[in-house]
Amino acid sequence: MEQIISRCGNICSECPWSSYVRKKIAKEDWEEYSEQFKKYTGFKPVKYEWEGCVGCHTPNEELPSHPFFNFLKKCRTRKCGQYNEIPNCAYCGRFPCANTVASTKFTNEKISEKLGKDISEDEYERYIKMFDSMTNLNEIRSGLKETQIKNPKLVDHQPKIPELTGTFTNPNFKFVYDKLFEIANSTLGIKGIDTVSGLELHKEREEFFWRFLWLIGIFGDISENELSIDSGTLYDNRKPISLPNNEEGWKTIFDMLLEFGISTELEIKTDKLYTPGGYMRAKIPKTNEPAYLLKMKTSSKLQKYSFFKLLKEILSDLQKNNGKRAFSNFKKLNFNSILE
Repeated sequence: MEQIISRCGNICSECPWSSYVRKKIAKEDWEEYSEQFKKYTGFKPVKYEWEGCVGCHTPNEELPSHPFFNFLKKCRTRKCGQYNEIPNCAYCGRFPCANTVASTKFTNEKISEKLGKDISEDEYERYIKMFDSMTNLNEIRSGLKETQIKNPKLVDHQPKIPELTGTFTNPNFKFVYDKLFEIANSTLGIKGIDTVSGLELHKEREEFFWRFLWLIGIFGDISENELSIDSGTLYDNRKPISLPNNEEGWKTIFDMLLEFGISTELEIKTDKLYTPGGYMRAKIPKTNEPAYLLKMKTSSKLQKYSFFKLLKEILSDLQKNNGKRAFSNFKKLNFNSILE
């Protein structure tokens, strides 16, 4: 069949999660096939009750209703490609873009290093190339004419932060508010926020960041200017966000926190941190014990006002005064209920 390339450069027509491959691999051959993929990528494609992904070029109204396809509807690279009317990132004037979901994890070199042996060309073609999305995009780009490349249509990022209408009951709360205001007006480390992909990434990080601050403030164990919170607590209270599913994902969050004066380290509690599908566990298998712990410290500037303790007090007051609206008001910095 004709090769089908996703918006981010994956080869859909050769992807084991796609409907194309699932229809041509016999059921009795699937286990061996999926085990081979796990060997190279760390992820094991399994058979589901549905027939697999139909690809990101499928319009929203034609996507199956199964919840699996929510990831396509939310994909920032898909939205950006649709908005700019280009087949994939290779056709964009800003390629390569830091905000694409295209990956550099599955190159021949990196998989060879991971397995401790040279990967043959046949192995690469059968098990790796379909996920070597950035390499695939570079190959496409090299064959394009200048007239085929389009600059992205730009979008605006306009934070809407309410002005304080009074003074805090605790004057030290103003220090925390100022730090939260700084966060709310930042790009959260995103370059190219004036594109759909950049703005969508910002929305994702923003949603995560406010929920994360809420979780550590409400559930974190605070000692002086340090805070710790375990993966089980984060997982049990995470909704509506998703937690990073690997250590690299957490590093992105840690780098973002460091910009605002909070250093974080990951303390792993088990040698079985990852599931067979390649995702970080929240709890150690067959126990209720956390799989990892986040340990946080504040910079000397934040230590001046015991940032974590003040944050916890603010969130407690919001819960007491706002009930179910407390989190919603927090992420909008609507602190009117604790102002004089």
